[in-house]
Amino acid sequence: MLAEHQSLGFIAFYTKAYPRRTVLLIILLVLAGLAEGIGVATLLPLLELSVPNSGAELSGLSSAVSDLLSVAGLAPRIEILLVLIVVGMVLKAVFRLMAMKQVGYTVARVASDLRLELIRALMGTRWSYFTSKSAGHLANSIGTEATRAGNGYQSVCKLFASVIQALIYGTLAFMVSWQMALIAVGAGFVVVMVLNRLVSLSRAAGYSQTELMGSLLARLTDAVQGIKPIKAMAREAHLQPMLERETRELSRTQQRMVLAAEAMDSMQEPLLVVLMAITLYLALTVGQLALTSVIIMAFLFYRFAGRIAMAQSDYQSIASGESAFWAMKERIDSAIDQRENLGGALSPPLLEKGLEFDSVSFRYAAKVVLDGASFSIPAGEVVAIIGPSGAGKTTIADLIIGLHQPEAGMILVDDLPLPEFDLRGWREMIGYVPQEMFLFHDTVYDNVALSDPSITRGDVQVALTAAGAWEFVESLPEGLDTVLGERGSKISGGQRQRIAIARALVQRPRLLVLDEVTTALDPATEAAICQTLLELRGKVTILSISHQPAITKIADRVYCLEDGRLHQLETLTAQASAV
Repeated sequence: MLAEHQSLGFIAFYTKAYPRRTVLLIILLVLAGLAEGIGVATLLPLLELSVPNSGAELSGLSSAVSDLLSVAGLAPRIEILLVLIVVGMVLKAVFRLMAMKQVGYTVARVASDLRLELIRALMGTRWSYFTSKSAGHLANSIGTEATRAGNGYQSVCKLFASVIQALIYGTLAFMVSWQMALIAVGAGFVVVMVLNRLVSLSRAAGYSQTELMGSLLARLTDAVQGIKPIKAMAREAHLQPMLERETRELSRTQQRMVLAAEAMDSMQEPLLVVLMAITLYLALTVGQLALTSVIIMAFLFYRFAGRIAMAQSDYQSIASGESAFWAMKERIDSAIDQRENLGGALSPPLLEKGLEFDSVSFRYAAKVVLDGASFSIPAGEVVAIIGPSGAGKTTIADLIIGLHQPEAGMILVDDLPLPEFDLRGWREMIGYVPQEMFLFHDTVYDNVALSDPSITRGDVQVALTAAGAWEFVESLPEGLDTVLGERGSKISGGQRQRIAIARALVQRPRLLVLDEVTTALDPATEAAICQTLLELRGKVTILSISHQPAITKIADRVYCLEDGRLHQLETLTAQASAV
């Protein structure tokens, strides 16, 4: 029962989300059904006129057609009836084409709207959401699930069309013989009940497909990102069977979906023929209908019961695809529920005095990261934070950026508490180079500008020069337009770091946050990057998180983080100043 409610909710969403298109679609489908009804309704008087001396009294349907023609001043002649049949079928085709044109446009619109809704929700959610979600699952939602959800709208529209056509044929059948029409309705109900199990199978297979596709893409995304160490240690043989197993499970699920759909199509027609034969036998023996009425009744029965069966097939398509829609909506809703708090409405200060941690405490679950930590980062200085791995150094940067909020204490910027001003405006003043540095498979220019239209090629060149990267960028085959490869694989580690620093500098930040920027670099490259930071001293406030002693040699202040506490170390800069 819950599954049925989900399907009805799936249908209701589309009718509410796109009311104008749905109303227009229904109007066009009704017009198409009425046009087809005119053509079909004209068949019976045409047959009665074509059978000479039948002696039978005109049926209710033929009488209704004759009366309508009389109102229009036309006689029920064969040529007029043939024209009506042709006109009815042509109008039906035109209206149905117009309806399906609307469906085609809306299918693309639905998928696009869901993708945009998820993207906007993701861009506004808090950092902790991303740390708990797999990139592969999110990619699956943007790609596969959005497409399947869009196709679900097409299935809903086809269901509407089948139901409307069934109502038209049912009405015509009642006008021929209400007794036989009731039998036809019962036959349609029998078809639905016999084949309903296949709908349940399709729904279960659809939910399995959504789950398996998300799992496979999540694992594959992780594997591609880590393919270098996997290949370097010859671990493909361990990863490959896992991916193959999930791929085969996905294939079996898709096979079940196809089998259920084909079984539905294959079993409907034999069931309809058997039930129609029984109905016609009763019409001829018990109902004593005229031959012409029996012929048209057979046609109407087959069309009516066929449309009921088609509606069930459309419902089966909805059942098999609804899982993608619900998975997409769940992901959107969860991202919206974790929307980020962007602080107060005040404009952020310009970092003219500096940053200060005042008795700040923070923990991850039961692990204490900061325990009443107090320290300052004066404007224009280079400040280094060192400490053992896992001590929480990166967390300090996350707190300054506003990705996390302190449990106790306060972070001050120019003596103003961080929560009181606009967090987005504050972040626009920050240049950030993360520990897990990344580059896009794109040009140097786009990697630095990040598609910001306000950043010119001149701005990028200035940033690259400040980062000490312009010399090697200028020597690349296409300069700023050189594509750097997957994750920047076409350039060296030191060059990637410089590109990342240029990206952080291109918007002329007031604060530059560097998280382990010299890790895994050779001494010469590390020294060159430290020299770059020295040249930036006084122009921008720099917070550097590092294990490397080279950073501490150029820092104005060095803090060591241990067991949630920060203590200041004496620096070479301080010693030189004392001398």
